[in-house]
Amino acid sequence: MKSFFLTPEQYGTLKARYAKFNEPWTADEADELRRMAEDGVSREEMSQQLGRTPNAVKMKLQSLGLYVPKPAARPWTEEDDASLVRQYIAGTPFSELAAAFGRTENAIISRLVRLRAGLRTEKTEEKPEEETADM
Repeated sequence: MKSFFLTPEQYGTLKARYAKFNEPWTADEADELRRMAEDGVSREEMSQQLGRTPNAVKMKLQSLGLYVPKPAARPWTEEDDASLVRQYIAGTPFSELAAAFGRTENAIISRLVRLRAGLRTEKTEEKPEEETADM
C-alpha cells in the first residue's frame, strides 16, 4: 500500500498547483465557499478559485454541512470480503479490484483497512484465551 507521507517533491508539486495546500481555512474562505455552494459552483471550480485541493474543498463543505457523501451503492458481503482479500493477497492492483467490485479505489482501500482492523481485533480477543490454555 502507498505511504500517506509526501516527499518534499510531492509537497512542492501540490503547493505549486494549489497555493493554499496544507494551510488552515480562514473564516473569509469558509464564507466564500458557502456562497459558491449556494450558487451551484462545481467543486473543481471552487478548488481552482480557492487554491485548495478538490478533496480539501469536499472535506470543508462536509464540515460546514453543505455536502453529504452518498452511501455505498450496496453493502459488502462476506463473499465480497473473502474475494477481496484473496485477490489483494494475490497482488491484484487496486484499479483492477475497483473495476471487479464496481467500486472506487478509495472504497477498496478503505474496506481493506477495515478488514485488517477487524482481524487485529479478533486476534487480540483470542490471545488471552490461548495464553490461559497454555498454563
